[in-house]
Order: sequence, then C-alpha cells, then structure tokens
Amino acid sequence: MLALYIVIGIIGGLLLLLFLTLLYVNQTNFYSPVKGQNNDHSLTSNTLRFASKERVFSLIDSLSAVSYEDVWTMSYDKKKLHAKLYRNTKSKTVCIMMHGYKGTANRDFSGGAKLMIDSGYNVILADQRGHMLSEGHQITFGIKEKRDTKSWIDFAYKTFGNDIKIVLIGISMGGASVLFASDELKEGDLVIADCPYSTTKEIICNTLKIHGMNPKIFFPIGNFASLIFSHVSLAKEDALPHVKASKAKFLIIHGEADTLVPYTFSKRLYDACPDKVRYELFPKAEHGISYIIDEDRYKRIVKEFIEEN
Repeated sequence: MLALYIVIGIIGGLLLLLFLTLLYVNQTNFYSPVKGQNNDHSLTSNTLRFASKERVFSLIDSLSAVSYEDVWTMSYDKKKLHAKLYRNTKSKTVCIMMHGYKGTANRDFSGGAKLMIDSGYNVILADQRGHMLSEGHQITFGIKEKRDTKSWIDFAYKTFGNDIKIVLIGISMGGASVLFASDELKEGDLVIADCPYSTTKEIICNTLKIHGMNPKIFFPIGNFASLIFSHVSLAKEDALPHVKASKAKFLIIHGEADTLVPYTFSKRLYDACPDKVRYELFPKAEHGISYIIDEDRYKRIVKEFIEEN
C-alpha cells in the first residue's frame, strides 16, 4: 500500500510540474495583457535603433490628436471587441487595421493610420483581442484573430453598406491575421500586410531559435500550452491557402533585415501567387520599421497600390 501511495505521489507531482510548466509558458507568451503592454509610448529596442524616440512619439501623438468614435463588435466567441473609427462620409473605401503581438494600434500604426486618414479613407483601427479595450486574454498568433478580422469586415458592411471597398491592413501578427482572413474578401478588395509570417508554426519556431531553444523540443510544449489555455493548435494555420482562394489583391511589405520574422516567411506567398501579390522589400529594415526606414517610399507604395486597384 505504501508503494502505491508513493507511485500516486510521484505521478501527481509530475502532473503538477507539467501543469505549472504549461502555465508559465502560457503566461509569458500567450497571456495578454501584461504590465505596461498597453502603453502607446513603450518602444522596442529595434525601433530605437533606427529612429529617435522624439520622432516616434511625434507620430503617435499626431495620430492620437485626431478625433474618432469608439465602436464595438462581438467576436464569434462572445468577446467584446473595440476599435477607433475615423469616418469620411465622402469615401466608400474602408481600411480595417490590425496591430501586432502585444502592440497597440496607435503605436503600430502611428504612421500608417494617419496616412489612410489623410488620404480620405474611412479607418477602423482595431484593438486585437486581449489588447487595450478589447476583451479576452489569450493571444493565438492570428488563428482567433482572423475571425475577429472577419467580425470587423461584417461591422464595416453593416456600418457603411455593401457597396464599399475594403482594405485589410495588418502588421506582424496583424499582418498574418489579415492574410488568414483574406478569403472573406470580394473582388476589388485589397490586403496590405507589413512584415507578416505565413504560418503560425514558423514564427514560434524562429522565436525559439532566437532565444537559443530547440524548436523540436520546445514547440510541442508551447503548442500544448496553447491547446490547453487557448484551445487552438499553433501547428496548422497557413496563409497560402487563404491567399490562393482570395479574390483580393495583395501588397506585402517586408524589411530585408528582419530577424524576428525573416522576409522569406512572406516571400513564399509572392512566389506562389505572383499574379495577385505585389512584394516590396525595404533594405536594412528590421521588424516592423520599414515605414521609419523610408517613409517617402512606404507612403508612395501604399498610395499607389490602393489608387491603382
């Protein structure tokens, strides 16, 4: 009997250790928000390597000064999602903008959203689930976020009518989110993805490599944590089938020096679909800072793409 108790104790201890490990993995990678995350003025070291704090703060503050409406929609799993709506009653183009992992809409789109507003378009600047005012606590790297993007597409049709032109715009994880949702669009709609990855597995594995961890060992652990706490597998989602099935046209922008999401992750989409994907590399640009590296070229490319399509 004592031996049985010992075995039960060992098994219980191992199960507890497994649960605590998965909880730690979830809290450090998939749980949102964490302290300080929703601060628009919290900048990454990569950003500060290529731009002065004053310049970036100026972009953020310029966008923050523009008046907007708080709008809400409901996700498929009953999470209340928030966005800032910038209306232009003279335009039938609606830009839906999805920010990146643990980012904020004002910071990630401090230049891009202002460009769309100044160009005369309607803009829906969304808070991803678990960020800012949107409900939820689990980040799924575009899997559930793609369905939230679809909720904002439905919101746009209900708000502006069925005859609108939709431009989905995303950066990093938001770029993956809009790619995954692109098969919901109609002919004439557009997608602009800045530094996106094309599969959820590749971004997790690359991040593990950056931190010196073997993906063959640690990806299954992270995926198990996602299955337990988010109820999604990070091993399956791939943008390519969505892009192939989409009726939209695509502009993909990527920094050639991106180490977090190497440009090869998104170039495979252009290589597979050169007839519908325009691909623009920005030399010397690290992750998410192509706009800062060459603002004039970035603006010209985006405006050309929207106006010519």
